[in-house]
Amino acid sequence: MVQYYYNPEVRLLLLSDSDEKEKLLYDENPSKFEVPKIGPRPPYYYNPRYEPYYPVI
Repeated sequence: MVQYYYNPEVRLLLLSDSDEKEKLLYDENPSKFEVPKIGPRPPYYYNPRYEPYYPVI
């Protein structure tokens, strides 16, 4: 029997952007700034091609 796991937060992966904001504390900067909860994502490759290579010694 296959067991399924449901997580409602996974739906966030399906959204391309969001109007919701989240406060972010970056590095040692004392003040927080707001960023979109969901922003642009880097491109992905549907079928990446892996080619073997040999290092130069």
